[in-house]
Amino acid sequence: MFVSLIVGLAGLAATEFPDDPEQYSVWMQQACRIQQVGHSGGEPVDHTEFCACFDTALREAASPAIYRVFALGSQGAVREQGMIEDWEAARDTAAVEAAALPPTDQAQFTSLLQGGLGRCMHLSHQGE
Repeated sequence: MFVSLIVGLAGLAATEFPDDPEQYSVWMQQACRIQQVGHSGGEPVDHTEFCACFDTALREAASPAIYRVFALGSQGAVREQGMIEDWEAARDTAAVEAAALPPTDQAQFTSLLQGGLGRCMHLSHQGE
């Protein structure tokens, strides 16, 4: 079992994702639009303003490491609809990096997401 964990983690190391907050922003907003279509209907473009606001709120409030985890996790969450072809690697990298964060950082996840939603909810598209 321990060997399979090491092999699994070694496989994760083979997939490198850029250390680029601008790219994270693109991923976050794209995944947000996809998720919002699923929740509220409409077209991805209908959710641009909300998703830009939500991304900005998270980027301003979260540490760079947490923002990266959110960006990779968002691409993993939308799977084949995301911009990262190997969405499973994005999801798994987000999980590994999140687990490596100090508990105080991990404890911020929910409040950061709720804060971003609260800041931007007035911009959300309400489907018909």
